[in-house]
Amino acid sequence: MFRKIPVWLRRLTATVCFCVLLAAVLGATQRLFERKYSYTKYYDFYHQEQDFDVLFLGTSHVLNAVYPMELWRDYGIVSYNMANHSENICTNYWQLRNALQHTKPKVVVIDLYAVDGDGKVNEQYLHNFLDEVPFSPLKIEMVRDLLEPDKRMEYLFNLSLYHSRWEEIGREDLKPSRGVEKGAELRDEVTVNVPPVLIPKEEYDPTERLNKQYLQKIIDLCKEQDIDIILMYVPYTMPEGDQMVANWGYVAAQKNGIPYLNFVYEDLKINYATDCADEGHHLNASGARKLTDYLGKYISTNYDVEDHREDPAYDFWYQDYDAYREMKQEWLNGQKNAWSYLLQLSDRDYLTKIYASDSNYIYRDSEMKELVGNIEAYGRVECLEPLEEAGDDCFTVEVYPAEGGKRISIRTFIRITEDTYEVQ
Repeated sequence: MFRKIPVWLRRLTATVCFCVLLAAVLGATQRLFERKYSYTKYYDFYHQEQDFDVLFLGTSHVLNAVYPMELWRDYGIVSYNMANHSENICTNYWQLRNALQHTKPKVVVIDLYAVDGDGKVNEQYLHNFLDEVPFSPLKIEMVRDLLEPDKRMEYLFNLSLYHSRWEEIGREDLKPSRGVEKGAELRDEVTVNVPPVLIPKEEYDPTERLNKQYLQKIIDLCKEQDIDIILMYVPYTMPEGDQMVANWGYVAAQKNGIPYLNFVYEDLKINYATDCADEGHHLNASGARKLTDYLGKYISTNYDVEDHREDPAYDFWYQDYDAYREMKQEWLNGQKNAWSYLLQLSDRDYLTKIYASDSNYIYRDSEMKELVGNIEAYGRVECLEPLEEAGDDCFTVEVYPAEGGKRISIRTFIRITEDTYEVQ
């Protein structure tokens, strides 16, 4: 005969089953209601079984300036851009701790823009990183370190924040999309800047900061894990005070015996007339390609990072790159702004044909002339006679795949005023 199950055991079993079911329901509800930025940005990171060889950390300066898919295309480097908007180095430390639970990189590259501060987090953007971090003892530890007690629950169980989104729920929440840029964000704005007036590299800000302490923790962690680390500083039109902060990086690098790429000084060939997305800080797609290409050459030359383009284990990156290229083409074809359209053509995937008379405005206006000349930085351009009778204020652009094939884009722009072009 079967022994009768004790009442206490039946109740315990029922309680456990109820708790498991409740947790599953709450987890699914939380996933449905939360904003999908974090899911989209980190989907490929958490779902890739193979290791990433290089990770990039930093603020939006890095988010907008390093393109992993183009490192793959040109160098076979398998990397991920982990950076987020306004992310402090204290947060970068925990971001790296979390990343090392999922992959073992050979190289970590961290930008020092946020090193001059004592704040641990910028709560306006912290969910962009933390929402997708799996619940674990490590997540509890990082939330305890980064946030005051009254703020922690929101980041451990974000349903407390997002439950009011029920009126906003749409198709994207039911079936969220994955990103195709391996964590990066491309920017298409063009803002003319001026190069910074450089101070001597020896002038630096020695002020002790909390984020400098956490930078040291990142360096020490990488050394413990036998991971090479590179410090860098993404260029922008920086005032003297920011340059002194950037120059402190040389002190940190020398102290730890590691390289520092301060791109304010490096021969990056940034053109401040074509490569800036806004006034003072972020690179656009043209500037990002120059910085990305520099890093690709530097890492391939100086570190034991494999070219995985012939590695069958990474064949799926070719499909990922096809999706990325398609995204770029849709991005290009969605443009009605002549400056942003021309900006995107400095790309190794494109052959550009510009039909315009020699006296056309685009060859006389300094900004447009710079953008046309900039196409050859990475793309190919042919300047041809007009397709038909057209004045000096009208020009046509055709774009083809660099390897040959059908035309992928065409635009005819007419200048209405000095700063206005309309698509014909």
